[in-house]
Amino acid sequence: MLFANLQLAANSAVLNHLANKQVTIDGVVVPGIFRNLASEAQLGMGVSSSSPVVTVASSAVMADPVGKQITIDAVRYEIVDADPDNTGLTILTLTVAA
Repeated sequence: MLFANLQLAANSAVLNHLANKQVTIDGVVVPGIFRNLASEAQLGMGVSSSSPVVTVASSAVMADPVGKQITIDAVRYEIVDADPDNTGLTILTLTVAA
């Protein structure tokens, strides 16, 4: 089995195990690891950013995602930054959509 296939299988297993939200991206529901850092900052946990972020499989992210909208728990978010980690996962920085 090629390393890329092993990496894909590992990422899928990690997301399925650690996912705490279902994320709708471009009409497709995918598992995601969501952190609402604004809530954590209010609790005094010392985070440097207060924007919510979600980690998803890079394959679920559309090309040029900045400015596009996704949905988590019936809340629409706009993607303000996308940070692929070059291992098959992408961290999306979000803001609540207007």
